[in-house]
Amino acid sequence: MSRQPAPYAALASTGRGRRAATATVRDLMLPIERAITVTHSLEDAAGLVIGTEAPVLLLDLSHQPVGLITESALAAMAAQEPERWKRRRCACLVQSPAEFLTPEESIESVLGRYRDGDVKPLLVLEEGQAVGILHQDDVFTWCLEQPVSIFDALGIVSGGSSASERSSSAHGKEVV
Repeated sequence: MSRQPAPYAALASTGRGRRAATATVRDLMLPIERAITVTHSLEDAAGLVIGTEAPVLLLDLSHQPVGLITESALAAMAAQEPERWKRRRCACLVQSPAEFLTPEESIESVLGRYRDGDVKPLLVLEEGQAVGILHQDDVFTWCLEQPVSIFDALGIVSGGSSASERSSSAHGKEVV
């Protein structure tokens, strides 16, 4: 199963995609495949998550989205409480405040979030309803396909210098 979102795959194959500076979360998000409520056990969640690349949507008692459960979150809980993690309820993984995206947010804003915090899958909400998941792998794949100039414009640096600084230093000095 390909994790590449269908609209993005079409853009990549035709070469007629949006300009890099206008790519949005909607272009890269994937549909939600599974959901679980806060009252289920972490063992139930593990059964849905382990061995897949997709996180599970976590719903509150009113069936409103409150976050995502990932394999890494379950592994951290298992390491923290090896004897009882399976019996704990999914509610223990609810983070406040939850991080949500909207479909119209730019990928550049997502990169800013990644720069300032954890790099993880993010839940996409539209009018309070969960509509997709943005995987960090898809964001980084998108980044690899962009011209370096977009990252200069965003002020994203690598190794302490921007691409233009690296280029100019390479013309007169040895780059270490």
